[in-house]
Amino acid sequence: MPRNKTMPHNKIVIFYILLWNVCIVVCFDPFTALGGITAIASYYMKCSLTECCDTPYVALNYTGLKHDLTTKLHGQHIVIPTILRSIKSHMEDADPKKPLVFSFHGWTGIGKSFVSQIIVDNIYKKKEKSTFVHYFNSEIHFTHKNEVGIYKDILHSWIHHNVTRCERSIFIFDELDSMPEGLFDVLTPFLGHNRIVDGVNYRKAIFIFLSNTGGDLLMKAVHKQRENGKKREDIKLHELQPVLEISANLLMTEISKQWENGNKRDDIKLHELQPVLESSAYNQGGLKNSKLIGRSLIDHFVPFFPLERSHVRSCIIDELRRRGLSGVKQKIISGILDDLSWYPEDLRLYSKSGCKKISQRIGLVL
Repeated sequence: MPRNKTMPHNKIVIFYILLWNVCIVVCFDPFTALGGITAIASYYMKCSLTECCDTPYVALNYTGLKHDLTTKLHGQHIVIPTILRSIKSHMEDADPKKPLVFSFHGWTGIGKSFVSQIIVDNIYKKKEKSTFVHYFNSEIHFTHKNEVGIYKDILHSWIHHNVTRCERSIFIFDELDSMPEGLFDVLTPFLGHNRIVDGVNYRKAIFIFLSNTGGDLLMKAVHKQRENGKKREDIKLHELQPVLEISANLLMTEISKQWENGNKRDDIKLHELQPVLESSAYNQGGLKNSKLIGRSLIDHFVPFFPLERSHVRSCIIDELRRRGLSGVKQKIISGILDDLSWYPEDLRLYSKSGCKKISQRIGLVL
């Protein structure tokens, strides 16, 4: 039976508890009891007609989240466990210590927006159409850098109003590289450990920042690894922490030394890469000199690696299956791959657009 046809078990329990309390009150004050019954009926009537910040409209589908990440996301061995553990921990905590804050980094088309969508799809029943999901794009919402003061006021009011409506709201900021510098400092009070700010608890909310910052650094790292004959899945970077505050050029020199020592891509741990991305984000893009970084308010700097031919091939197969075209010949798939732009041009190892242009390319050849 569809979920919206039945009242969840926990709500039935709550309903009867409230009703029992009303029955006790009615013996002493029938008018108060009548008001209580009306309020209870009104709540459940409202939630049957529209979206409420409660089950089943807002609830983590962990099984679905794990399935979608492990079967639909390609080439991102660090991203999957990071998202699964952090989302599960945050959503299952009835009183988290602070909002959950991600900063996704990497080239375009490699899964940053896709992972954000997967998270939304597995928390909100109405998915991206939920009124508790808020998406901002710098090229649409924050186009004039000289109006950052106005944008701050608007953003502050928007977040305050919507978290007041639903503490489990999610806010996604795309094209972070084009955001006006200093804009996100207005979020500082919302993202800390404060229990209440202006009468509102923000600690159950989720914030996701999407940025291309650090993408070139990650691409160079993976490419140098390949040149040394190592697998991209086994890179270790924990030896790099002493030099993470140095300039990018010196950092890359040190990374090369580690690759020469036989470290592999898939052995990279998130905590080993976060300082690299944090340093990069602090010095460029929408988080440049941001208090969010200076005050350690971003919980996870998540690296998205550039996609190689095998990963993009998997994206093509996924899209063909979605269209019901699973029987397409490998020659056609190879032709679609050859039609994409790759880096470096002579070796054609990493897709410049990731999987972003796959759908259009398939439309041209089929």
